[in-house]
Amino acid sequence: MSVPFVTTVSIADRDGMKVKLQYGVAAGSETEARSEIERRLISQELCSYSIVEIRPATSSEAQALNLKAGAIKLLN
Repeated sequence: MSVPFVTTVSIADRDGMKVKLQYGVAAGSETEARSEIERRLISQELCSYSIVEIRPATSSEAQALNLKAGAIKLLN
């Protein structure tokens, strides 16, 4: 069963400027959500990132995200 998670990722550019992005990730567990977001970041050749937080989405966030299993959605 897939559960929506809200994941905050900090990404640094070549000049060291950091930006925080939030993603909605549908996964079976927090570990699977982490693995899926890392897989996608690596496939886009983003190396200077860190996962700041992974938390279960609130019920209102989950309803608004409406993610299918395995889906990821940029939130901001």
